[in-house]
Amino acid sequence: MSMFREHYIGGLVSYTLFFALSFGASLFGQVTMHVPLERNPTIPFNLWSIGACFVVAVLSGLWPDVDIKSRSQQIFYRIFLIFSVILILRKQYLQSAVLGIFSMLPLLGKHRGWTHSRLTMLLLPTVFLVLPFYFKGAAVDLDNLKSSHNLNFIRSGFPFYTASLIGYATHLHLDGILLRSRKARRARA
Repeated sequence: MSMFREHYIGGLVSYTLFFALSFGASLFGQVTMHVPLERNPTIPFNLWSIGACFVVAVLSGLWPDVDIKSRSQQIFYRIFLIFSVILILRKQYLQSAVLGIFSMLPLLGKHRGWTHSRLTMLLLPTVFLVLPFYFKGAAVDLDNLKSSHNLNFIRSGFPFYTASLIGYATHLHLDGILLRSRKARRARA
């Protein structure tokens, strides 16, 4: 089983490699084919968003271990507490209640239960595809789901989805769940 340090370093290294390759491909496309950098939906191109994606990748690499007493759990519950207090101070009680329920969910399962599943790895990061609608106060155009309005909001969250997916996948890989790592094969032998 990988420890806290391995998970946060794994999330950071894997996202750094992905970011470098994706940014390099974008630069190559711009230089050779005059494709604008912004056409790459998997990475952001402003410093604030780039830094936020790295934080999301590291935190997503730690998230699956929130279901046991761990450093990851301490980090996330402090984050949940801060956000909950902010929401209460802003009189957003419903959002605070939803956050409270969400924060309790990992404690209802067993270790290496739903937080360590491949399906959760794909579904949990979709929060980053929905958040742009919430923060910008926009409604989903249900009449035309493929409208440019909807796609622009989803596109703005896609770099964060990608970062979260990479961090989460790295955690599952290090635990020997996603792909069989050498460490996992040795532990099973």
